[in-house]
Amino acid sequence: MLASLMMFSVYASAHDGANNTASIPEPEQYNYSEHLDIAKVIDITSVEDTQNACGPVDAHMVYVDHKGTTHNLQYKILGGDCQNG
Repeated sequence: MLASLMMFSVYASAHDGANNTASIPEPEQYNYSEHLDIAKVIDITSVEDTQNACGPVDAHMVYVDHKGTTHNLQYKILGGDCQNG
């Protein structure tokens, strides 16, 4: 599931001009067993510079579900500076 979330975050490229940060809720920790109801991705950010890190780093995705509720999801992604995969 994390791999599909990471692929989605790369694919989404989250900056679509709808940068409404006024009503972003507190971060929710992603549970790897939960199904995400994502209708629209608003923003994807990483706390650390993922290109210069090797190992797991914190990331956030702000999205709107199909009911119109905004979520701020905190999850881990793999940094891009690992030499051996």
